[in-house]
This record gives sequence, C-alpha cells and structure tokens, in this order.
Amino acid sequence: VRAQGEAAWRCVNYNCPAQVRQRIIFHVSKPAMDIDGLGPQIVERFMELGWVRSLPDIYRLDYARVAELEGFGPKSAENLRTAIERAKRNPIHRLLHSLSIHHLGQRASKLIAAEIDHVLELKDWSLEDYTRIKDIGPTVAENVMAFFAQAENVAMLEELEALGVNLRATEADRPKAAVTEGPFVGKTILFTGKLLQMSRKEAQEKAAAAGAKNISAVSGNLDILVVGENAGSKLKKAQALGTVEILTEAEFLERVG
Repeated sequence: VRAQGEAAWRCVNYNCPAQVRQRIIFHVSKPAMDIDGLGPQIVERFMELGWVRSLPDIYRLDYARVAELEGFGPKSAENLRTAIERAKRNPIHRLLHSLSIHHLGQRASKLIAAEIDHVLELKDWSLEDYTRIKDIGPTVAENVMAFFAQAENVAMLEELEALGVNLRATEADRPKAAVTEGPFVGKTILFTGKLLQMSRKEAQEKAAAAGAKNISAVSGNLDILVVGENAGSKLKKAQALGTVEILTEAEFLERVG
C-alpha cells in the first residue's frame, strides 16, 4: 500500500519476507547497529542458508560454520564475531533506530533514548509520554507505541537482551550538558591539514570540551582555524577572509590545556 501523503509503496505485512529482509539489512547497517562486514549480500546469503530469519539470529551465528563458507575463512569469521560483539554494547538510541519503526529516525531515537533507562520501559509509555518530548510528534509516538504493543516485538527485544544485546541506557544516550566555561566558549572551529599529535576526532572532542562548535567549512561564520601539515585551500580561504584566528596544532593544545 501507499500511505496518504507518501510517495513510497510499502508492504503492510510486518512479517512478509521482503519486510524481514529489509529490516535485517537495515538493522546491521552503519546508521543503525553498524556491524562491519555484514552487508546486504552477506545477510541475503545467511538468509538463504537459513542461518538468519530474524534479528536475534544475527547474535547467535555459528562462527565455525561461517569460517567454512566460501569467501570467508577463520580470520573473516573472527572479524565478524568481533564486530557483532561490539554492536551488542551499542547505546540504546542505535538499537531503537535499528528496529525499522516507521518515521523513527536517528534524531527521534536519541531524543527518546535520553528519557529512559531501559528500552522495554517503552511498552508502558502513553502518547503523552512521547509528545511531551520536544520535537516528538504524534505520528512518531503512535508508530513506536504500535511497535511496543505487539507481544512478538517485546519478546524479540527480550531475546536480544538474553543474547547479550544492550537494552540499558549508556552515557552516550544521555544529553551532554552545554559547556559554559572554557577558552573557546561561543566560538566556531575547524581543523585542516594533517594533525601530528592527535586524530581529527580527538581534536574535535577537545575543542567541544573547551566550548567550541565544530563546523565543516571555511565561511564568514568561522572563528578559529587550526592548521596541521599541508593545510591547503582552507588556510588560504581563511587568510583571505581576514576575520579567522589561525592556530597551529601546538597553539591549540596549549590553549585547551
């Protein structure tokens, strides 16, 4: 069917093979549980073999059998095991997003995850519990409520938990308090070139902890540009603007302490 106001056609039977296949493929994808090495073709192969028929099946794969498959081997099977074990520890906002609940995107999943201690609390939530959260509207609320009203969905989540998948809120699910003190409070910052003493991600985390907002391009909104080796065009553009404070990696580290 095609829902009113939507362009896409969707299978309405939650358990039809096409729905199950797409749910499993999405569950393991990068925006969801981010299980490296378990792409659509591998999922389909495991489904054809009868190894994966549901989300819990992903977490009880027989890695000895996987290792015997053509194109795998012991190392690939071990890498897959490692990726799946890592995914079990994901914050619950990733798990919520991975469930393919219609209209429940990454942002809404994070907003809901920030309000609970355990995923299964949602089976007792009312429409008002959802809509009191800023930016959660009735459509998302009703879809999540419909999902948790189905006993088989609750049982599936309980099975995931029994298999070691995390259903409890983590630090990553809690909203970060706004930084009100620090050398870069209220400033925007951008890193360019090769950093020698830290990764780009570590630098961005340090900047955020010091009150800065990381942005992705040189513009009139940029306050600080931190330059590493081979800085290139971004440095030239910032110099041409004449309003951007330019720091070396060492100067940045000195400022953040």
